[in-house]
Amino acid sequence: MEYISSFTYCDTIQTEMTPQGPRHQINNPLQALTPVAIPGNFSFSIACNIAGFDSSKENCVKIMFLDPNGTELYETGDVKFQIPREQIKANGITGMQFNIDIRNLVLKEAGLYSTKVIFNDKVLGEYKIQVTVGEN
Repeated sequence: MEYISSFTYCDTIQTEMTPQGPRHQINNPLQALTPVAIPGNFSFSIACNIAGFDSSKENCVKIMFLDPNGTELYETGDVKFQIPREQIKANGITGMQFNIDIRNLVLKEAGLYSTKVIFNDKVLGEYKIQVTVGEN
């Protein structure tokens, strides 16, 4: 059964190439989104790992960011993927990480925002984060 094994809001996610393959570095995990003014623009990233899915078939994930009223501010659209059979055998893949970089998103009001993770048309999780005016 598919599930979300990790989810993080952060400033950025840097990818470093190593001899073992790409390595993702999560920078400055966030407890709140703090633009200098509201309304205002804000940039942040999301790291989400989904595991427990049937890796032998094509799967689909969609990630949506919503304001306190449930209005969609950002959506990835349907991201379809299938892990190559050779990679499953060689690496024993049990999950897939999605890194999303959201730049200059307009936040119109303070309040509790949320991110919904939808996998194969089923909501796997919803993650909340507070938006407040930050300090200059």
